[in-house]
Amino acid sequence: MPLPRLLLSSTSNPTVKHLVKMRDNRARRRAGRVLVDGWRETQRAIEAGLDPIGIYVVAGRGDAAPTHPQSDAERFVTESAAGALVEVSPAVMQKIAYGQSERGVVAEFAAPEWGLSELQLPDAGLVLILDQIEKPGNIGAAFRCADAAGADAVILCPAAADRFNPNAIRNSLGAVFSVPSATADEPHAKAWLAEHGYRICAARVESSRPLWQADLTGRLAMVIGSEAHGLGDHWQSDDDVTVDAIRIPMAGNVDSLNASVSAAVLLYEAQRQRQAARSN
Repeated sequence: MPLPRLLLSSTSNPTVKHLVKMRDNRARRRAGRVLVDGWRETQRAIEAGLDPIGIYVVAGRGDAAPTHPQSDAERFVTESAAGALVEVSPAVMQKIAYGQSERGVVAEFAAPEWGLSELQLPDAGLVLILDQIEKPGNIGAAFRCADAAGADAVILCPAAADRFNPNAIRNSLGAVFSVPSATADEPHAKAWLAEHGYRICAARVESSRPLWQADLTGRLAMVIGSEAHGLGDHWQSDDDVTVDAIRIPMAGNVDSLNASVSAAVLLYEAQRQRQAARSN
């Protein structure tokens, strides 16, 4: 389907100014908006049910005989969200895109209201909990690992964690949209896990129990903390919830892994155990 003709050519256009303002994380969150860069990431946002407000593409990309081959993601976006497409000049795209290089499309969506109550998990759900991880790149990479390893959900603590930061979206390759997720403060997350019958394993470098010796089957939540501070005391056992501490064995001189690497190791070991249990 052909795109509309050039609509936005001036960087002083009010819509362009709005999109630039939405690059400020606080302004974006106050407005309840998500900005997505890239065709693949935009496709995944649409597939996840996000409501597109505007999808901005460089003028000429919708010509009948484009000078570039369209990707499957680009075709999906231009066909499924044709009513939201707006052509812009190259100068406008450079103005509204994230980072130093534009990726062909910038899409604005209404932020979804995804909380704990919206999570619908299988009987033996596997949940990854990211605690106090502040760097958006690490959040995005952890989502990417969760998607690859088949985790059923990601919960971010505290509730202020920003899974829709543009850098998190980019580093996740859009997995922040494809993996069910929620944000919650730690007491609410623990209460929700207890209510739904989840065991909790927390990755701690000081634990004497290697993850190979832990039972990672059944309903399970695996908690990883920040590289700088690890997990705080709030993920210890209390009168209401039991938290089992496990560690990833480290054979070298370093005592910790990148948060997303830790997530991958834990999740893949959990899936290995689950597949072995099903085979038996």
